[in-house]
Amino acid sequence: MNRMRNCCRFFLDLLYPNRCPCCDAFLPWNAYLCSACMEKIHVSPDALCRKCGKAKEECMCAVLPAYDEAIAISYYKKEAKSGLIAMKKSTSRNFGWYAGEQIGKWILEQPDWMMTDGIVPVPMSFGKRMLRGYNQAELIAKGIASVTHIPVLKNCLKKKHGYRAQHTLGAGARAENTEAFQPGGRDLRGYRLILCDDILTTGITMNRCAELLKESGAEAVYAAVAATTCRKREE
Repeated sequence: MNRMRNCCRFFLDLLYPNRCPCCDAFLPWNAYLCSACMEKIHVSPDALCRKCGKAKEECMCAVLPAYDEAIAISYYKKEAKSGLIAMKKSTSRNFGWYAGEQIGKWILEQPDWMMTDGIVPVPMSFGKRMLRGYNQAELIAKGIASVTHIPVLKNCLKKKHGYRAQHTLGAGARAENTEAFQPGGRDLRGYRLILCDDILTTGITMNRCAELLKESGAEAVYAAVAATTCRKREE
């Protein structure tokens, strides 16, 4: 799979030269980000709360997240924000692959995470996926899988059409909007899972999805995201 993807990237680069999704600099065909942006986006796992995935000074464990642990590779600001927006606008998938592979490398050093049975991307509605061409959470999940060889699982969760995107809503409306997420119908009894998404903001979406996975029988749910918001650092 990786060989086929690399061949496609090589030939595509002949027509559309590869660029860094964070700063728009030209890149070799097989690079995801430029070296300068790579250095800027990373956040140390020690700076984050291991339980909720937020910066320690903004820990939200008091609301008892439904997931058991969390990891992010960056704060949602500047270069990382540009890379994620490029992915959402379908102009570049580079940041998704890069984030997934970096999360995967971190997971390799975590025995509990490596014992998981599968990676579950937060779902998109069918219509939105067709419009964008892919689910960015699934893209990151595939990046994780390429490193860890933990399979990406389908039919664990689904999202109904007709609900607004979470990032367009306030915290109160987000909670109601999570009713869009529903169980996928798969029996998950005894499973240990990694729930994957692009951005962790209020945690409402991840909580809802983790709750549904556990209602379907999952024993443990770990949350992996490309970026976590941090108000103080954004300011």
